[in-house]
Amino acid sequence: MTLPIQSAAQEYPDQLAYDDGIHQIKYSELEDALSKLWVSNVGLEPGDHVAWCPRNDFDSFLTFWALQRMGCVACPISHRFPDAKRKEIVQRIDAKWLPELSESTGRETEPKLADVTQPATIILSSGSTGVPKAIVHSMAAHIASAKGAAINMPLAPGDRWFWSLPLCHVSGLSILVRCAVAGATVFGTPAESGLNAKRLDDSRITHLSVVTTQLRRLLAEDNFPSECLKAVLLGGSSVDEAMVVEARKRGVPVSTTYGLSETASQVTASTADGDPATSGKVLDGRELKVNESGEILVRGETLCLGYYVDGEIKPVVDGEGWFHTKDLGELDAHQQLIVHGRIDNMFISGGENIHPESIERAMMSVFDINQVIVVPAVDAEFGSRPMAFVDGELPAGWESVLEEKVKRYEVPAKILPWPAEAEGAIKPNRKRLQELVS
Repeated sequence: MTLPIQSAAQEYPDQLAYDDGIHQIKYSELEDALSKLWVSNVGLEPGDHVAWCPRNDFDSFLTFWALQRMGCVACPISHRFPDAKRKEIVQRIDAKWLPELSESTGRETEPKLADVTQPATIILSSGSTGVPKAIVHSMAAHIASAKGAAINMPLAPGDRWFWSLPLCHVSGLSILVRCAVAGATVFGTPAESGLNAKRLDDSRITHLSVVTTQLRRLLAEDNFPSECLKAVLLGGSSVDEAMVVEARKRGVPVSTTYGLSETASQVTASTADGDPATSGKVLDGRELKVNESGEILVRGETLCLGYYVDGEIKPVVDGEGWFHTKDLGELDAHQQLIVHGRIDNMFISGGENIHPESIERAMMSVFDINQVIVVPAVDAEFGSRPMAFVDGELPAGWESVLEEKVKRYEVPAKILPWPAEAEGAIKPNRKRLQELVS
């Protein structure tokens, strides 16, 4: 098996691999372009871990595929991290830092014979409950993820996927691989000018990955969706069922999904007319079951090689090959997945189990707000009480309105303004927010 860009160069030579309105490159041109790139001031060898802070632009697109072509392990790190945290991560994953990628003046890199079963990427988990894990994937897992996803959400030459999610997150990285496997075009965002309806229309975007906040903002625009739009993949936590229904009524082809960094993105996905209360059915190349405790277990071709810890790749599966996700859920009568929340997010208040995600879903469904995160705060009487960080305004008497959706003890004891440090995060750091209320 070869790299997806190498297969695409043979199968779809005249199709655009990348476009951003400024830069364009065909799959037939990409191999030659990558061969003329080399890493300044860093001598790289196959198997080296190489870290950098990418943007969703042409340079980062080339950098990612150049590292794959060299046989290196790409380790994209969020540019939002402070220098100290970035340096700590680079050291922890034994990576070389990549200052820049530039054209050579006479030396060309030789492509390595791709072994797609070997480590290809290290992606950091969202770290929503603590220190992010360094998740190691092979290119084979990324390819299997792309192929399984395409059965549910077709992608073909001529289609254009808007690169709206960061490369340092598995959902953003998966866009590059999906497009290469299908011969489709990655549409980049070099100036981070934002996601808006006019840009999607002007750029003739057919496919789009979003989280709840992004979709909500698009729905506030009168000219969304455009006629070109074929598919919208909605991920992240606290998906608003009512918003999905509204979007579909307006002609937005929304599919809900459940995925993990450990599974190279999607595990399940719905069709654009599926039940909005679920995350859909298991995709090809994956297996899923819910154990006696209600925990979701997954395995299959898309599963990671393991976590990188102390210079080694540590397995993440049990003796039967199952990865225990620490997510709670159930399969309905039609084998569609309903996700309830994280095991480690649950807390006890006055002897009652509190699942923050269920409160968040309820608040999103009844109030016109952008985002909400519920965390526990220490309480002398009840042990803990729920507190809610809210991005938006709640109406007067919101407590009584919410009591129609949740139990009285689940109503947040206090509403706090949305913190600046959580702005733009796909999954805000719950542990950090809990520290703020403490």
